[in-house]
Amino acid sequence: MRALRLLSCVALSGAALLASVTTASATTAAPVELVAPSALTLTVTHDGITSDAPKVALLTCNPASGTHPKAADACRDLLLAQGDFARLNPIGRRAACTMEYDPFEVTATGTWRGKPVTHKATYSNGCVMAASTGAVYRF
Repeated sequence: MRALRLLSCVALSGAALLASVTTASATTAAPVELVAPSALTLTVTHDGITSDAPKVALLTCNPASGTHPKAADACRDLLLAQGDFARLNPIGRRAACTMEYDPFEVTATGTWRGKPVTHKATYSNGCVMAASTGAVYRF
């Protein structure tokens, strides 16, 4: 009888220990990925017939925020392109754009994951710009 009591005490102690380990691991936060900040000032200038004033958006990533209306999508596109604006078509977007010349100039200045960024490009029209840059200059 004494051996049975001893075994049940050991079993209860083991169950209590397992419960405390499980509870402790459930409340421990997952490791946070440390990434240098990304903050960009983006501009789009339409040099067509109307010569509209440049549009400007601020984009920060990790977490996605700023004045950019599609910040999460723009950050995702930049992440897939590894911050390289020349590779902003990471998922192979294709578009049937006209050959019309109605130029759009885009610029980006700031930092991507702590590294300085300066980018400037001109696209023949809005369709080509959208197909080439994803959500980054869509504001």
